[in-house]
Amino acid sequence: MIVSIKILVAPAGSGKTAHVIDRVQSTMARQQPTLSPVRVIVPDHLKAEAFRRRLAEAGGGIGIQVQTFYDLYADILTLAQNPAAPMPVRLPPAVRRRLIYRLVAQLVDAGQVIYYAPLHAAPGFARLLADLFEELKRARIFPEALAAALADDTGVEPRLIELAQLYAAYQAYLIEAGWADTEGQGWLAAIALEESAALLADLALLVVDGFDEFNPTQLAVLRLLAERAAETTVTLTGDLQRPDRLAHRRLARARTALVEALD
Repeated sequence: MIVSIKILVAPAGSGKTAHVIDRVQSTMARQQPTLSPVRVIVPDHLKAEAFRRRLAEAGGGIGIQVQTFYDLYADILTLAQNPAAPMPVRLPPAVRRRLIYRLVAQLVDAGQVIYYAPLHAAPGFARLLADLFEELKRARIFPEALAAALADDTGVEPRLIELAQLYAAYQAYLIEAGWADTEGQGWLAAIALEESAALLADLALLVVDGFDEFNPTQLAVLRLLAERAAETTVTLTGDLQRPDRLAHRRLARARTALVEALD
C-alpha cells in the first residue's frame, strides 16, 4: 500500500480544518466508511464537538470517528481485546490519587521511603505524585528505564531515587490489579498496534487536527497508525512567518518531532 502523509502548518483561523473536512468528504464520496474507516483526532472534547458540527454542516459525517487521543487509545484496546486477557480497567483520577496515597503510606510504614516520609500525609502530596507520574508516562519513561538511568548516576539525590521507587510501585500495582490510568492506556495502545499488524489496517484516512505539540506517547501511536492509513493529514497551529514568537518555537519542536516520528 502506498502511504500518503501531509503536514499542514498555518495560523489559527486560516482554513486548516476546512481543508481537512474537504478531504474527509472526498474520502467518504469514494468509499464506504464502514469498510475503510476515517478517524479524526483533535486535542479535546470541545474541539471534537466543534469538528462534528462543522462536518455535519458540510454534508454529514456518519461513520466518521472524531475523538481525542485518549478516546482513540480506548478504542484501540477494545478492538485488540483478547478474551483470554481482559482489557485493563481505566482508573478514575480520584481513585488513582487514593491509591497513590495508600501505596506511599505502606512504603513509609515499611521503612522503604524515608525522604518523603514527612510529606506523605500532607494535603496535595498524592495529587503532586499523580501529576509527576502522568508527566513521566506522557514522555514514555518506563519505571525500569528511570531506575536504570538513576542507577548510572553516582550523585543522584535521594528524592529522585524514592520517586523512581514510588513510580515503580504504582505501575506494578496497576498491572497486578488489571488497571490502567489514562496515560498508561496510551502505552498499551502502542503495544497493541505493534503486536497486531491487522489492527486498524483498513484505515482509509487519518486526520490529526488543531495541535501545536505532541507528547512521545501520542507520537508513537500516530506513527503506528500512519503506517497503516492510506492517507494521513496532520495540521499544526502556528505562524511560520513569526519566528520570534514563543509559540513558533513550540511549533518548530512539534513539527520536528512529528517529521522524525513519521519518517
